[in-house]
Amino acid sequence: MILNDLSTTELVVLQLHFGGDRNFSYLIGDRSSGEAAVFDPGYQPGELKAAAEDEQFHITAIGVTHGHSDHVGGLRALADLTGAAVYAGAASIHPGAVVPVGQGPSFHLGKHPVTVLPTPGHSPDHLCWLCGAFLVTGDLLFCGKVGGTGDYFPGSSAEQEWTSLHRLLELPDATVVLPGHDYYGGEGRRPHSTIGHERRNNPFLLCEDFAAFVHLKENWAAYKAEHGVR
Repeated sequence: MILNDLSTTELVVLQLHFGGDRNFSYLIGDRSSGEAAVFDPGYQPGELKAAAEDEQFHITAIGVTHGHSDHVGGLRALADLTGAAVYAGAASIHPGAVVPVGQGPSFHLGKHPVTVLPTPGHSPDHLCWLCGAFLVTGDLLFCGKVGGTGDYFPGSSAEQEWTSLHRLLELPDATVVLPGHDYYGGEGRRPHSTIGHERRNNPFLLCEDFAAFVHLKENWAAYKAEHGVR
């Protein structure tokens, strides 16, 4: 189902929710060319293809933020259904996947470059994707929270995550944050955010240094109870 339509005059930007662990998938399409990309296809390739067709788009690219199954369970099927090129942080995620080298444009939707930002931390292969003012953050940055690290996430690194989060803070405040999960725990609903809002309100981004960041991670349950975070 389409949860939010964030479209502009040039880009169609749909936030889609098809189950999983409150997972989001994204469809971003260029109105002029009819080209679209899906980010983190989850487990519903048929529904994603149908959503693109409803908007009169052809899916030409699939961008992966990381290889956890709830984000890529339907990847192979969607690639087979559409013939789209797959862009991911590790070749093992999909046969023939394009693995970007460094930061920069990886593909285009019409005249719009889609730029990859290597952002390890939650996983070693984690990428964020920037198209125009829209940033797909996967499981690095949520609304009011950040991605998990530790033994439950093999290959994760809190230190790399801290560095990657601050790489995102170099982006303009108006950049729209499109997270991988609907994990917001505050009042009301916030399925998407902005870099500026997260810079000013996300407790993990307000930490003065890495030690404080780790302390908050280690004591997150107590913080949530004290501040009424769900």
